[in-house]
Amino acid sequence: MTDAVTLPRFAAQKGRRTRGRTWWAQRWVDDVEQAALDSNTLKGGRVYARGGLVGPLTFAPGLVSADVHTGEETLHVRIRVDQLDEREWGQVLATLASRSGHVAQLSGGTLPRELDDDLAAVDVSLVPSMFDADATCTCEEWDVPCRHAAAVLYQAAWLLDDDPLLFFLLRGREGQEILQIRHDSHEETSHASFDRSCSPVSASDAYAAIPGPLPAPPHTRGTPVRPGWLDDAPPEVRADAVWSAIVTAISRYGDRV
Repeated sequence: MTDAVTLPRFAAQKGRRTRGRTWWAQRWVDDVEQAALDSNTLKGGRVYARGGLVGPLTFAPGLVSADVHTGEETLHVRIRVDQLDEREWGQVLATLASRSGHVAQLSGGTLPRELDDDLAAVDVSLVPSMFDADATCTCEEWDVPCRHAAAVLYQAAWLLDDDPLLFFLLRGREGQEILQIRHDSHEETSHASFDRSCSPVSASDAYAAIPGPLPAPPHTRGTPVRPGWLDDAPPEVRADAVWSAIVTAISRYGDRV
């Protein structure tokens, strides 16, 4: 059972960046702004988002929703996005299993770019496209998205900055559930591999077992050749030459002292 998550309302955020800090929140906002028909509508949405007039926000499978309080009235906003089907979720699980670091980064609050690239290769994306989203509001404005829906989408980016697992929920599955499935599957695989390779054997059986034959020595071609320098006589050093070198060294050392 996948439940909705409702997050606290933001207080006024004067001067706050509305485009998000992370690459995934910025992609969300880029889609919103590219899909909008009027830049003035987006400006109004940013004013509402920073003004603390939105919320609380609710994330659910295929849906982001919130109320916008303008002072004169309360507008109800619903943003619907496409959920992933069973085939696409299968691709997500397989991709998470393909790299051990994916789950660790997601658990730490990061949506790996490598995961996004791997999913794109199989035509799947965790970040919904705003071009396919359906934004509705109880206002009477014609713009899509209207100022109120834009404000909700901007604030949604702030929440996605801090918790990219909300993308999993939007796409139809609870993020922690997906990570647990991958964790359990990895543990089962590790245990099975260990059990197959490390069957227990009693000490008495181990000592009683007859060791197998030793491996054959490496094959060499021809007879090894003894290096000639091993048979050469060491060079002769005259005693007077050695004594002369010692005296010279002593004299030099004495001069330095």
